[in-house]
Amino acid sequence: MDVIKPSPVLKFNENQLQTVRKTLGYEDINRLKQDIQQFDDWIQKQSHFRTKNFDPEFLERLLIYNKGHIERAKKKFDKLCTCLNLMPDYLIGLDPKHEFIPLFEVFESFLLPMPTDENYRVVFIVATGREHEDYQLIHFYRYLFVIIYYFLTHDYCQGFEIVSDIRKITAKTITMINPMVLHKGLMLLTDCLGQRIKKIHFFNNSKFFEAVLFLTKQALSAKLKERIVVHSDYEGLYNHIPKEHVPKDYGGDALSVKELTDNLRKELSSDEHIAYLKFMEQAATDESCRLPCAFNEEYSGMPGSFKSLTVD
Repeated sequence: MDVIKPSPVLKFNENQLQTVRKTLGYEDINRLKQDIQQFDDWIQKQSHFRTKNFDPEFLERLLIYNKGHIERAKKKFDKLCTCLNLMPDYLIGLDPKHEFIPLFEVFESFLLPMPTDENYRVVFIVATGREHEDYQLIHFYRYLFVIIYYFLTHDYCQGFEIVSDIRKITAKTITMINPMVLHKGLMLLTDCLGQRIKKIHFFNNSKFFEAVLFLTKQALSAKLKERIVVHSDYEGLYNHIPKEHVPKDYGGDALSVKELTDNLRKELSSDEHIAYLKFMEQAATDESCRLPCAFNEEYSGMPGSFKSLTVD
Protein backbone atom coordinates (compact mmCIF):
# COMPACT_ATOMS: atom_id res chain seq x y z
CA MET A 1 0.00 0.00 0.00
CA ASP A 2 1.54 3.30 -1.11
CA VAL A 3 -1.24 5.66 -0.02
CA ILE A 4 -4.51 5.46 1.90
CA LYS A 5 -7.33 5.51 -0.60
CA PRO A 6 -9.95 8.28 -0.20
CA SER A 7 -13.17 7.49 1.66
CA PRO A 8 -16.43 9.47 1.76
CA VAL A 9 -16.64 9.14 5.55
CA LEU A 10 -13.00 9.03 6.68
CA LYS A 11 -10.32 11.68 6.73
CA PHE A 12 -6.73 11.20 7.80
CA ASN A 13 -4.00 13.06 9.62
CA GLU A 14 -1.04 14.30 7.65
CA ASN A 15 1.40 11.45 6.96
CA GLN A 16 -0.87 9.06 8.86
CA LEU A 17 0.21 6.00 6.87
CA GLN A 18 3.89 6.60 7.58
CA THR A 19 3.30 7.59 11.23
CA VAL A 20 1.29 4.47 12.06
CA ARG A 21 3.87 2.25 10.38
CA LYS A 22 6.71 3.92 12.26
CA THR A 23 4.90 3.60 15.59
CA LEU A 24 4.57 -0.14 15.03
CA GLY A 25 8.13 -0.71 13.82
CA TYR A 26 7.46 -0.77 10.09
CA GLU A 27 9.69 2.12 9.02
CA ASP A 28 11.35 -0.40 6.73
CA ILE A 29 8.77 -1.00 4.00
CA ASN A 30 10.63 -4.12 2.91
CA ARG A 31 10.08 -5.68 6.32
CA LEU A 32 6.36 -4.92 6.04
CA LYS A 33 6.20 -6.48 2.57
CA GLN A 34 7.99 -9.57 3.86
CA ASP A 35 5.52 -9.94 6.73
CA ILE A 36 2.55 -9.54 4.39
CA GLN A 37 4.01 -12.19 2.08
CA GLN A 38 4.68 -14.52 5.02
CA PHE A 39 1.12 -13.99 6.24
CA ASP A 40 -0.28 -14.80 2.79
CA ASP A 41 2.00 -17.85 2.39
CA TRP A 42 0.73 -19.17 5.72
CA ILE A 43 -2.91 -18.71 4.61
CA GLN A 44 -2.25 -20.63 1.39
CA LYS A 45 -0.95 -23.59 3.40
CA GLN A 46 -3.96 -23.87 5.71
CA SER A 47 -6.11 -26.71 4.43
CA HIS A 48 -9.11 -25.67 6.56
CA PHE A 49 -9.46 -22.18 4.99
CA ARG A 50 -12.18 -22.25 2.35
CA THR A 51 -11.16 -18.86 0.93
CA LYS A 52 -7.50 -17.92 0.52
CA ASN A 53 -7.58 -15.00 -1.90
CA PHE A 54 -7.25 -12.01 0.44
CA ASP A 55 -6.12 -8.57 -0.66
CA PRO A 56 -2.58 -7.70 0.55
CA GLU A 57 -3.94 -4.38 1.88
CA PHE A 58 -6.41 -6.31 4.06
CA LEU A 59 -3.57 -8.46 5.41
CA GLU A 60 -1.48 -5.35 6.02
CA ARG A 61 -4.25 -3.81 8.11
CA LEU A 62 -4.57 -7.01 10.14
CA LEU A 63 -0.85 -6.79 10.86
CA ILE A 64 -1.19 -3.13 11.84
CA TYR A 65 -4.11 -3.81 14.19
CA ASN A 66 -2.03 -6.58 15.80
CA LYS A 67 0.93 -4.23 16.38
CA GLY A 68 3.04 -5.91 13.73
CA HIS A 69 3.04 -9.27 15.54
CA ILE A 70 2.63 -11.70 12.67
CA GLU A 71 1.96 -14.78 14.81
CA ARG A 72 -0.72 -12.90 16.73
CA ALA A 73 -2.28 -11.77 13.44
CA LYS A 74 -2.34 -15.37 12.16
CA LYS A 75 -3.96 -16.63 15.35
CA LYS A 76 -6.66 -13.95 15.38
CA PHE A 77 -7.41 -14.34 11.69
CA ASP A 78 -7.83 -18.08 12.20
CA LYS A 79 -10.22 -17.32 15.08
CA LEU A 80 -12.22 -14.94 12.91
CA CYS A 81 -12.67 -17.53 10.16
CA THR A 82 -13.54 -20.19 12.74
CA CYS A 83 -16.06 -17.97 14.53
CA LEU A 84 -17.96 -17.51 11.28
CA ASN A 85 -19.01 -21.10 11.99
CA LEU A 86 -19.16 -20.92 15.79
CA MET A 87 -20.98 -17.58 16.16
CA PRO A 88 -22.99 -17.00 12.96
CA ASP A 89 -25.60 -14.97 14.85
CA TYR A 90 -22.97 -12.23 15.19
CA LEU A 91 -21.18 -12.48 11.84
CA ILE A 92 -23.30 -14.08 9.12
CA GLY A 93 -25.95 -12.43 6.94
CA LEU A 94 -24.96 -8.84 7.73
CA ASP A 95 -27.36 -6.64 5.77
CA PRO A 96 -26.73 -2.91 6.28
CA LYS A 97 -29.48 -1.96 3.82
CA HIS A 98 -32.38 -3.61 5.64
CA GLU A 99 -31.40 -5.28 8.89
CA PHE A 100 -30.80 -2.44 11.31
CA ILE A 101 -34.06 -0.45 11.38
CA PRO A 102 -34.78 -1.47 15.01
CA LEU A 103 -31.22 -0.53 16.03
CA PHE A 104 -31.37 2.88 14.33
CA GLU A 105 -34.55 3.66 16.24
CA VAL A 106 -32.81 3.04 19.58
CA PHE A 107 -29.21 4.13 18.87
CA GLU A 108 -27.44 6.38 16.41
CA SER A 109 -23.92 5.21 15.53
CA PHE A 110 -21.37 7.14 13.51
CA LEU A 111 -17.66 7.80 13.04
CA LEU A 112 -15.82 11.04 13.50
CA PRO A 113 -14.27 11.82 10.11
CA MET A 114 -10.94 12.82 11.66
CA PRO A 115 -8.95 10.42 13.88
CA THR A 116 -7.36 11.54 17.13
CA ASP A 117 -3.88 13.05 17.12
CA GLU A 118 -2.54 9.57 17.95
CA ASN A 119 -4.35 8.09 14.93
CA TYR A 120 -7.20 6.33 16.72
CA ARG A 121 -10.62 6.31 15.05
CA VAL A 122 -13.57 7.46 17.20
CA VAL A 123 -16.93 5.64 17.17
CA PHE A 124 -19.93 7.45 18.69
CA ILE A 125 -22.93 5.54 20.06
CA VAL A 126 -25.84 7.77 21.05
CA ALA A 127 -29.07 6.63 22.73
CA THR A 128 -32.04 8.31 21.03
CA GLY A 129 -34.49 7.91 23.91
CA ARG A 130 -36.79 5.92 21.63
CA GLU A 131 -37.62 2.20 21.66
CA HIS A 132 -38.40 -0.48 19.09
CA GLU A 133 -40.13 -3.75 19.89
CA ASP A 134 -37.75 -5.73 17.64
CA TYR A 135 -34.50 -4.26 18.97
CA GLN A 136 -31.97 -6.70 20.44
CA LEU A 137 -28.50 -5.99 21.81
CA ILE A 138 -26.90 -8.25 19.23
CA HIS A 139 -28.05 -5.79 16.53
CA PHE A 140 -25.60 -3.28 17.99
CA TYR A 141 -22.67 -5.68 17.61
CA ARG A 142 -23.65 -6.80 14.14
CA TYR A 143 -23.68 -3.18 13.00
CA LEU A 144 -20.35 -2.60 14.71
CA PHE A 145 -18.89 -5.54 12.77
CA VAL A 146 -20.16 -3.98 9.54
CA ILE A 147 -18.19 -0.87 10.56
CA ILE A 148 -15.06 -2.84 11.53
CA TYR A 149 -15.03 -4.61 8.18
CA TYR A 150 -15.07 -1.14 6.64
CA PHE A 151 -12.04 -0.22 8.76
CA LEU A 152 -10.24 -3.31 7.46
CA THR A 153 -10.71 -2.19 3.86
CA HIS A 154 -10.54 1.62 4.10
CA ASP A 155 -8.95 2.86 7.33
CA TYR A 156 -5.37 2.87 8.59
CA CYS A 157 -5.34 3.58 12.30
CA GLN A 158 -3.96 2.19 15.54
CA GLY A 159 -7.35 1.20 16.92
CA PHE A 160 -10.42 3.05 18.06
CA GLU A 161 -12.11 4.83 20.94
CA ILE A 162 -15.79 4.55 21.81
CA VAL A 163 -17.91 7.48 23.00
CA SER A 164 -21.13 6.16 24.55
CA ASP A 165 -23.77 8.81 25.16
CA ILE A 166 -26.50 7.04 27.13
CA ARG A 167 -28.11 10.14 28.63
CA LYS A 168 -31.42 9.35 26.91
CA ILE A 169 -31.38 5.59 27.33
CA THR A 170 -34.68 4.08 28.47
CA ALA A 171 -35.30 1.54 31.21
CA LYS A 172 -36.55 -0.98 28.64
CA THR A 173 -33.34 -0.70 26.62
CA ILE A 174 -31.30 -1.33 29.76
CA THR A 175 -33.17 -4.59 30.34
CA MET A 176 -31.83 -5.71 26.94
CA ILE A 177 -28.21 -5.43 28.13
CA ASN A 178 -27.02 -9.01 28.52
CA PRO A 179 -23.45 -9.24 29.86
CA MET A 180 -22.89 -12.53 28.00
CA VAL A 181 -23.87 -10.94 24.68
CA LEU A 182 -21.57 -8.02 25.51
CA HIS A 183 -18.72 -10.38 26.37
CA LYS A 184 -19.05 -12.46 23.21
CA GLY A 185 -19.18 -9.34 21.05
CA LEU A 186 -16.10 -7.84 22.69
CA MET A 187 -14.26 -11.14 22.31
CA LEU A 188 -14.96 -11.08 18.59
CA LEU A 189 -13.77 -7.48 18.33
CA THR A 190 -10.51 -7.96 20.18
CA ASP A 191 -9.62 -11.66 19.83
CA CYS A 192 -10.81 -12.24 16.26
CA LEU A 193 -10.90 -8.92 14.45
CA GLY A 194 -7.82 -7.67 16.29
CA GLN A 195 -9.33 -4.30 17.18
CA ARG A 196 -7.61 -2.33 19.92
CA ILE A 197 -9.92 -0.27 22.12
CA LYS A 198 -7.93 2.59 23.61
CA LYS A 199 -10.71 4.17 25.68
CA ILE A 200 -14.44 3.86 26.34
CA HIS A 201 -15.99 7.24 27.16
CA PHE A 202 -19.27 7.73 29.05
CA PHE A 203 -21.22 10.80 30.08
CA ASN A 204 -22.42 10.31 33.65
CA ASN A 205 -25.40 12.70 33.71
CA SER A 206 -28.00 9.98 33.21
CA LYS A 207 -30.27 8.55 35.89
CA PHE A 208 -29.43 5.08 34.57
CA PHE A 209 -25.67 5.64 34.31
CA GLU A 210 -24.64 3.47 37.26
CA ALA A 211 -26.80 0.57 36.07
CA VAL A 212 -25.35 0.69 32.53
CA LEU A 213 -21.80 1.01 33.85
CA PHE A 214 -22.28 -1.95 36.19
CA LEU A 215 -23.65 -4.18 33.42
CA THR A 216 -20.95 -3.10 30.99
CA LYS A 217 -18.12 -3.77 33.44
CA GLN A 218 -19.33 -7.34 33.93
CA ALA A 219 -18.45 -8.01 30.30
CA LEU A 220 -15.08 -6.23 30.22
CA SER A 221 -11.61 -7.56 30.91
CA ALA A 222 -9.62 -5.98 33.73
CA LYS A 223 -7.58 -4.08 31.14
CA LEU A 224 -10.65 -2.62 29.42
CA LYS A 225 -12.24 -1.66 32.74
CA GLU A 226 -9.21 0.56 33.36
CA ARG A 227 -9.80 2.27 30.02
CA ILE A 228 -13.26 3.59 30.92
CA VAL A 229 -13.31 7.39 31.13
CA VAL A 230 -16.34 9.16 32.63
CA HIS A 231 -17.19 12.77 31.73
CA SER A 232 -19.59 15.15 33.43
CA ASP A 233 -19.58 17.59 30.47
CA TYR A 234 -18.28 18.07 26.94
CA GLU A 235 -15.14 19.85 28.13
CA GLY A 236 -13.92 16.61 29.65
CA LEU A 237 -14.32 14.89 26.29
CA TYR A 238 -12.30 17.63 24.56
CA ASN A 239 -9.31 16.66 26.72
CA HIS A 240 -9.19 13.41 24.75
CA ILE A 241 -10.75 14.27 21.40
CA PRO A 242 -10.11 17.64 19.73
CA LYS A 243 -13.17 19.89 19.90
CA GLU A 244 -12.95 20.69 16.18
CA HIS A 245 -13.45 16.96 15.44
CA VAL A 246 -16.60 16.61 17.58
CA PRO A 247 -20.14 17.06 16.13
CA LYS A 248 -21.79 20.44 16.51
CA ASP A 249 -24.40 18.75 18.74
CA TYR A 250 -21.60 18.33 21.28
CA GLY A 251 -20.26 21.85 20.98
CA GLY A 252 -17.72 20.96 18.31
CA ASP A 253 -17.07 22.07 14.76
CA ALA A 254 -17.77 18.85 12.80
CA LEU A 255 -20.98 17.90 10.98
CA SER A 256 -24.12 17.20 12.98
CA VAL A 257 -24.96 13.79 14.45
CA LYS A 258 -27.68 13.31 11.83
CA GLU A 259 -25.35 14.15 8.95
CA LEU A 260 -22.60 11.85 10.21
CA THR A 261 -25.08 9.05 10.89
CA ASP A 262 -26.71 9.33 7.46
CA ASN A 263 -23.35 9.52 5.68
CA LEU A 264 -22.11 6.36 7.38
CA ARG A 265 -25.29 4.41 6.69
CA LYS A 266 -25.11 5.34 3.02
CA GLU A 267 -21.47 4.29 2.73
CA LEU A 268 -21.94 1.00 4.57
CA SER A 269 -24.91 0.21 2.33
CA SER A 270 -22.92 0.69 -0.87
CA ASP A 271 -22.84 -2.21 -3.32
CA GLU A 272 -19.07 -2.40 -2.89
CA HIS A 273 -19.21 -2.87 0.87
CA ILE A 274 -22.11 -5.32 0.76
CA ALA A 275 -20.16 -7.41 -1.75
CA TYR A 276 -17.21 -7.40 0.64
CA LEU A 277 -19.38 -8.54 3.56
CA LYS A 278 -20.62 -11.45 1.46
CA PHE A 279 -17.04 -12.30 0.47
CA MET A 280 -15.96 -12.42 4.12
CA GLU A 281 -18.79 -14.84 4.93
CA GLN A 282 -17.11 -17.29 2.54
CA ALA A 283 -13.98 -17.19 4.72
CA ALA A 284 -15.55 -19.61 7.21
CA THR A 285 -13.35 -22.63 7.85
CA ASP A 286 -13.95 -26.22 6.80
CA GLU A 287 -13.25 -27.97 10.09
CA SER A 288 -13.22 -31.42 8.48
CA CYS A 289 -9.83 -30.41 7.05
CA ARG A 290 -8.32 -29.26 10.35
CA LEU A 291 -6.52 -31.52 12.80
CA PRO A 292 -9.03 -32.09 15.66
CA CYS A 293 -6.35 -31.77 18.34
CA ALA A 294 -5.44 -28.31 17.05
CA PHE A 295 -9.08 -27.20 17.10
CA ASN A 296 -9.72 -28.51 20.61
CA GLU A 297 -6.57 -26.94 22.01
CA GLU A 298 -7.39 -23.53 20.55
CA TYR A 299 -11.17 -23.24 20.85
CA SER A 300 -12.58 -25.51 23.57
CA GLY A 301 -14.21 -23.43 26.29
CA MET A 302 -14.50 -20.36 24.08
CA PRO A 303 -17.90 -18.58 24.21
CA GLY A 304 -20.20 -20.29 21.74
CA SER A 305 -17.73 -23.11 21.00
CA PHE A 306 -18.01 -26.84 21.10
CA LYS A 307 -16.16 -28.84 23.73
CA SER A 308 -14.88 -30.95 20.87
CA LEU A 309 -15.46 -31.30 17.18
CA THR A 310 -16.48 -34.63 15.68
CA VAL A 311 -16.55 -35.13 11.92
CA ASP A 312 -18.26 -38.20 10.47
